[in-house]
Amino acid sequence: MRYAINNIRRKPHRIFYCVPDTVGTGCHEGREQAMRTTGIQETHMTDKHDADRIRRLRESVMVPPTARRDFLKLFGGAAALAMAGPMFPHAARAQDIALPEFDTIPDAWKGTGEVVVVTWGGIGTEMQRKAWFEPFEKLCGIKVIEAIGPDPAKLKAMVDTGTVGWDVCQIGRGTMIELLRQGDYLEPIDYSLVEPSVTEDPRASHGLDIVPYSQMIAYRTDVFPEGPKGFKDFWNTEKFRGGRSMPIATKGNVPELVGALIADGVDPASVYPIDIDRAIAKFYEIRPSVVKWWETGAQHMQLLLDNEAPLVTAWNGRIDAAQKEGKPVELVWDGGMLVKNAWLIPKGAPNLSNAQKFAAFSSSAIAQARYSILLPYGFTNADSAKYIPADVLAKLPTAPENLALQVPYQYQWWADNRPEVIEKFNKMMLS
Repeated sequence: MRYAINNIRRKPHRIFYCVPDTVGTGCHEGREQAMRTTGIQETHMTDKHDADRIRRLRESVMVPPTARRDFLKLFGGAAALAMAGPMFPHAARAQDIALPEFDTIPDAWKGTGEVVVVTWGGIGTEMQRKAWFEPFEKLCGIKVIEAIGPDPAKLKAMVDTGTVGWDVCQIGRGTMIELLRQGDYLEPIDYSLVEPSVTEDPRASHGLDIVPYSQMIAYRTDVFPEGPKGFKDFWNTEKFRGGRSMPIATKGNVPELVGALIADGVDPASVYPIDIDRAIAKFYEIRPSVVKWWETGAQHMQLLLDNEAPLVTAWNGRIDAAQKEGKPVELVWDGGMLVKNAWLIPKGAPNLSNAQKFAAFSSSAIAQARYSILLPYGFTNADSAKYIPADVLAKLPTAPENLALQVPYQYQWWADNRPEVIEKFNKMMLS
């Protein structure tokens, strides 16, 4: 089914979900309440081509690890949600953490009215509220209306029907590429409002990168005191004995093709364009040692903490949280994959000017530093580092020394090749 969104809630901090099924043909848990609240009207979708477009949109979604439960609620159903587990069960209280403050802001960021910001919920949104929403309201004079669940198929339906109710959506550059392939669905970013210290890399014509995080090797230090140094060691099951766990290719995950090629001797700087067949062939070598192809961060962390898989690929935030709880785990930045979300602005956003101001404000050096201090995810503003304590900075994926060791995720390549990757990876995994 397709949905036309007539309006959204106007009471902040109350969260409602419309929960589409995995192929975009219906809506289950919470459906009636969400439809009453958001004014969704159903129209039957009979065009198979349209169904294929929705599938491609949802396959393009890159979900921040802080919101994996909410992604599964939207796209994976109740069974998958039950496996997700808490993200950061002992995260520090935001009010207990000292954050850098804004001295002044440009007049161009100030305004009136409101802006509807759609994020993924969970602790990620809680910390965005502290880092971005609250100071934006105070300093810029614009009210932030929060909404949860930036489904790109819903964005497309709103634009198609002229009923756009969102202003800024936290999705990603891969989804930006897919939406632009399908039509005129996004507004260009107004970079005249964005600080120059947001350099060229985070900038795209219709998307502004935010919330960088890393997927990399993690291991138990009590099992491997010397530790693996990179993916060649990860694949070396004779020297580093024990189970492995790596992600599947679907449900918002990125299979470790980059790591497979590094293990096979490819220089990290030359990994792209990825030789899919060579990477898949390398997976066959390690497959007998993989005790679980994980779908969620909770799965690989449980395997790691239970010593069922003393070597896994994991998200940096999960490992940081475990270390703070005293667990004997460590991560390896070398060969890690740096991934980012991005702000996208739907075509016809009702508060377009405010959307542009919010995107600029939240990408500022101080705003990005505030979020990185609250959660161990990176920043996209080069000046943010000087506002972050050295001990915090050392654990962030965008700290200069950590960034230099990683391989940035190439969105255009994955947008062009993800269907082939999924087909061949699934064949390997299931054969």
